[in-house]
Amino acid sequence: MLKTKRLELVGFDVKYANDLFELWSDFEVIKFTFTPLMTTIDECINYIEHQISRTNKDFIDRFVILLNNKAIGMVGCICMDKENYVFGLYYQISRVYWGCGYASEAASAILQYVLDAYPNAIFRAEAVSENSASAAVLKKIGLKQTHIEKNGFMRNDFELDLIHYTNA
Repeated sequence: MLKTKRLELVGFDVKYANDLFELWSDFEVIKFTFTPLMTTIDECINYIEHQISRTNKDFIDRFVILLNNKAIGMVGCICMDKENYVFGLYYQISRVYWGCGYASEAASAILQYVLDAYPNAIFRAEAVSENSASAAVLKKIGLKQTHIEKNGFMRNDFELDLIHYTNA
């Protein structure tokens, strides 16, 4: 578990299914991600179990974000290249909590957690061109834009440019 001033970051557990269902059943939250839109709690439970199965057993790399014991989102920093210590950052926050700084707080905490274990870690993240809030989070936590990939993100019927960020 990780703690910040206002949040706790804990490992995935199906006990958070109802709260995470609120997150993943809101298309506005997941539309710029590859997370499937959930329509039933069973889909949510299966997705949580899938996330648990993918979590690194030696070094927890994905967390549920808790505010006053309520799951309000998720954050992860997945190792993409073990040899060069490259990690991919991602996060999602329930829409009710947008604009409160929780994404930045959780992302900063997980970056520090990774840096404590891997001082030379390189972080990568992306934000679609229409998601200015996510781009602002990435800049706020110190990542710099490297390039724009034209039509790099596709979901349903839309293609958007994908903006790449790193700390390197």
